[in-house]
Amino acid sequence: MTLLNFVYTLFLLSFVHSIPMPPTILTEPDPEVIFDPRVNIELPCIGKGNPAPIYTWTKDGRFYEPSAQNNRVAMGSDSGTLIFTQAQPIDQGWYQCNATNMWGTAVSRKVRVRLAELGAFPIYDKPQVIQVRRGDSLKIPCKPPTGVPDPETYWTDNTNTGDQFGFLVSNPRIQQDYYGNLYFLNVKDEDEQKQFICNVFSRKLNVIRRGALTQIQVIKSDPNNRRPMKLWTSEANKVFLKGYKLTLKCIFGGLPTPGVIWRKINGTIPERRATVNMEKQELVISDLHFEDAGLYECRGHNELGNDLFSINVRIEADPYWIVKPKDIHVTEGETVDFICDAESKPPPNNIQWFINGYPLQDPSVRRNPRRRVVKNRMIIQNVTKLDTAVYQCNVTNIHGYVFANFFVNVISEKPEIQRGPDPLLRAVEGQNVILPCETFGAPMPKVYWSKRDQVITGGRYTILEDGSLMIREASAADSGVYICNATNKFGSDIRSGTLNVKRKTRIQTRPGNQEVRRGYYAIFRCTAVADTSLTYDIDWYKDGRLLAYTGRFIKDIADQNTLKIVDVQFDDGGSYVCRASTELDFDDASATLVVQDRPNRPKITKVNCSGSTQNAFGQPFAIVQWEATGDNNARILYYEIQYNTSFQQNDWISVPVERRRETYTEIKSQDGSVKLEPNTIIYRTTRLPSNQYDLRVTLSCWANYTFRVIAYNRIGASDPSAISESMCSTTTCRPRSNPVGVKAYTTPFIPLLIEWDSMPPIKWNAPKFWYEVGWRPFVPGPNPEPFMTERVYPPQNRFAIPNPVLNMRYQYYVKAVNQQPGEINGADANEPPMFFYAFAGDSAPTYIPRNFRVMQVLDATTVQFAWEPPLGVDEVNIRGFLKAYQIEMFRLDDPENSLRVIPNISPNLTWATFFNAPAHGEIGARIRIETERYLGPTSLVVQFVTREGRPGPVTNLRGVPFAGNGIFLFWDPPDEPNGYIIGYQIDYRTIESIVAQPGLDQPPIIIQDFNQRSYLIGGLKPNTRYRVQVRARTVAGLSTSPAMIELTTNYSLVPSKPKFVVTYRGTTFFNVSFDPTIMPIPGSLYYVQYKEDERDGQSIFKRTYVVSNDRTIIVSPLEPGKTYITILVAGDGIRAETKSDPQSITTLGKDRRPRVVDSPWFIGLLIALIILFIVLIVVCALMTRKGGKYSALDQDVPHGVDDGKFVDYDRAPSDASMGEYEDDKRRTYLVKYGDGVASDGQNDDQKNFSTAV
Repeated sequence: MTLLNFVYTLFLLSFVHSIPMPPTILTEPDPEVIFDPRVNIELPCIGKGNPAPIYTWTKDGRFYEPSAQNNRVAMGSDSGTLIFTQAQPIDQGWYQCNATNMWGTAVSRKVRVRLAELGAFPIYDKPQVIQVRRGDSLKIPCKPPTGVPDPETYWTDNTNTGDQFGFLVSNPRIQQDYYGNLYFLNVKDEDEQKQFICNVFSRKLNVIRRGALTQIQVIKSDPNNRRPMKLWTSEANKVFLKGYKLTLKCIFGGLPTPGVIWRKINGTIPERRATVNMEKQELVISDLHFEDAGLYECRGHNELGNDLFSINVRIEADPYWIVKPKDIHVTEGETVDFICDAESKPPPNNIQWFINGYPLQDPSVRRNPRRRVVKNRMIIQNVTKLDTAVYQCNVTNIHGYVFANFFVNVISEKPEIQRGPDPLLRAVEGQNVILPCETFGAPMPKVYWSKRDQVITGGRYTILEDGSLMIREASAADSGVYICNATNKFGSDIRSGTLNVKRKTRIQTRPGNQEVRRGYYAIFRCTAVADTSLTYDIDWYKDGRLLAYTGRFIKDIADQNTLKIVDVQFDDGGSYVCRASTELDFDDASATLVVQDRPNRPKITKVNCSGSTQNAFGQPFAIVQWEATGDNNARILYYEIQYNTSFQQNDWISVPVERRRETYTEIKSQDGSVKLEPNTIIYRTTRLPSNQYDLRVTLSCWANYTFRVIAYNRIGASDPSAISESMCSTTTCRPRSNPVGVKAYTTPFIPLLIEWDSMPPIKWNAPKFWYEVGWRPFVPGPNPEPFMTERVYPPQNRFAIPNPVLNMRYQYYVKAVNQQPGEINGADANEPPMFFYAFAGDSAPTYIPRNFRVMQVLDATTVQFAWEPPLGVDEVNIRGFLKAYQIEMFRLDDPENSLRVIPNISPNLTWATFFNAPAHGEIGARIRIETERYLGPTSLVVQFVTREGRPGPVTNLRGVPFAGNGIFLFWDPPDEPNGYIIGYQIDYRTIESIVAQPGLDQPPIIIQDFNQRSYLIGGLKPNTRYRVQVRARTVAGLSTSPAMIELTTNYSLVPSKPKFVVTYRGTTFFNVSFDPTIMPIPGSLYYVQYKEDERDGQSIFKRTYVVSNDRTIIVSPLEPGKTYITILVAGDGIRAETKSDPQSITTLGKDRRPRVVDSPWFIGLLIALIILFIVLIVVCALMTRKGGKYSALDQDVPHGVDDGKFVDYDRAPSDASMGEYEDDKRRTYLVKYGDGVASDGQNDDQKNFSTAV
């Protein structure tokens, strides 16, 4: 391919040079050349033309002959490049190159040649010494020498005489202005040890000049903190040029060291082009735009206040091209129009036109009536061969100029496509594709493009000035064969090429930003997709440089998309770019790695001690000051300051500080309004804010203190700072406090033993220290006995009262005492002692509280008890201090397993309300007292009944994922039902956070059947974690606490095909039953689809209700005697559903309805009644023959009516069956006459009846 390009280039050059052409300058010198006399310099000037141009130079507007310069200057053999050897000051001046052939002259821009120079500092015999108070601001002036080019000014610290160059002064506290002066924002003691020198450096000459040495003498005085004050700023009005760089600086003095904040008033600072150098307190904006003009404000600030300064920035511009005139080939008779359009700010003050290097107004230039100049346009009409020339255009304003050569070449040539489209061009979608079609001809050929015999115009297609076709945002539809056609009046030329647009390479998985602790590892992962016909590679760049996968940077062999950095170090932090590249394109994705570590160890800068109590605080103290030395990319969260003493040299104790936190409490007034009442919470902590760098530490007397500081960030704690160099020693004083933990008790051998916590030596506050123990019998009255006292010396911390009276109450105390230097008696602690009471020889009490009773039962679990307080005479039975009461409650039917103890009831109470009584039962309660060592006997049991309450939690709750989106729950009833369970309630929801409560986005599931202890929750999200809670219910409410379980549903599964049977059919309904347990993948929801089986098949399926826990679905309402196509549908509750095989089911018709007359039982009943009727007739006939006439029966009828016993004979048969009537009649007859028993009022006819029988 390289060889083909070379051949093509030779062909093009030979073609171009075969055509007459005015000269053109291809390479020219820079506008300014500064030379070092020790180095050769070159002024390049290379051009082209046909015939080849001849080169000449002018210097300061006059002809320059290189050969006349004593062989120090030579010109290139095939170019106009000037080469200076041993350049001298006389070589300085303004140079310009001319390239001339028979068709005209092209000229280069003017170049200024200058000699590099650097002056020297004045010489001083002695170092300059400046006195300044500690903490004040300071300016050290520097008057740097002049030079060409302008030298760089900087300051060094030359304290180390072994280093002749010194160390560069780089400190946010020490700043340098743009004129070289050095500013100290606040002076510190460490500045006194340094020697400062102002230096200038010439990069061209590589020479450094050093100024005089300056030393600072610091006046040791307590510094006063000062608010920021302006020391130096950039000018209030600044002009910068478009496209160049803006630099603004403000220097503010103050203590603490001020920071600087920059902002643009009524505008924003461009983030991408602007940087703020915090160390130099400087604002830098690159590639300036006109909209960057405005008012900029710098604000110096510290904790005492701020100062500000405003700088008005104007953006101007030297001339730049809008339309630059270009070379043109035309044929005779045409008109040419050149536009020399340039903009600048302020606007251009002059536009000059030249021909062959001479102004058009020059008398030597031939007048041409066909040529006219209108402002920035030059028009030549009806050109001829004489118009062939090189023209120049120059646009100037106060900041500079732009200059252009362009020629008119009057020739006649048919079109020639010098560079056509490639035979095959591959591109990717979204790119702007350019198909070249560079032509030559006179007149200038017209170029048009076609594809598939259609001319391409407009839209995303643009034909450029050189004839090339640009396709914006190419897509796959743009693939195809493109034809370029160049035409003028002398002929045409055609070239074609194929464009193949590929799929764009895209990053699919972008690496994520990471914060990693130093020494750990970081992993970046990046995947991409590309066109299937291309292969892509993943490469990683750090800060713009390609990574070599060696050492700690590992590219996984198994996974080329992963970059692993092991043993991460601070240098590894930065921007990492994943680049997926093919041979055609690439895509980038960046991520940032921040390497973090524990903070650097802080530095204690100062410790001020006040070891005496004779100060404003009345106690020794120390003020410790420190500074941070780096947070290692993880912000410092807090500090801890620690101390140790001569008593605990190996123990470091963190200093606690008192903090206040403001809170607000809502107070609701009677009118319903709410107001906030502030509350102040005081707490103690050892954590000091990250912006605090000093602390006043309260010290103990008679001790030596040293300090250290530890910084904490999110990674952990720093190493402790170096121990403070100065030690704080404090004088003696009285003890600050008395011992704590004072108590008295009885042992088997000691009736009354007093004990306390030993005080560490740090709290003695003097070398001579002891405890004073005082005691006396406690007898209430106006004249108590005096205390007996005894000294106890450390390390002893207990004392046995000698010969105490058993069961006597004693009053005692323990206090700290030391002896001050020069004093004879001891000095008590500052705080008064506390008095305590104890019984000598205390034992188990025999006292039982009197009249323990139930006052009222408030609800199912709330009971109020009362009892009588002890009397004075009960002290003997209490046998010690009454520490508390204790109440026990239990169910009478199970006292051991239901026992509940309420301890620690205040001894001052005589009634109490308790909220945890067993509900729904007969309850017993008893009370006892508690002393320091013993529990007393219990009282008699009082009984009461509690109402039904809320149940306890259900037990053994468990669940399993069911199908793709269901959960099957099982549970057992509560161990403590506290009444009668009437049902259950289920709440559930997805788990979004640890503290999320279920039941907020789903309605609760209410179960009314108390025997149901399982449930299927359907229609859930697949592969989702749910929190489910189950509570039992009584008439009093739900369980006091729910049983809870968390489960993750299965991935969404399509249910298996269900099967069903019809368990019952009616005229308007039928029942569909199914068993999900036999399905390999059951559904979580079921319903039935059905429609009437019509011959045309056009009826629409209807749908029943949906069930999840039921196994039967009633399909209704239906028409009698109709056949229905029935399908059972199993679903996952989201979108997946599976249908069963259809079945045809027919409802019962009206003619098939069972009738009573057709029932076997009804027919059997009729037959039985008929047989019974026949039997009765036969029996009556037989009895009539045997008994003859029944005159007595006829005579009995009036008797029956008279005594009311036989009224049935007067009644006609009722609507009941005739069989019942006959049966009753026969039964009455047999009872009356068959037994031969007559009533008291019967007559003699009874005998006749008996005889007949």
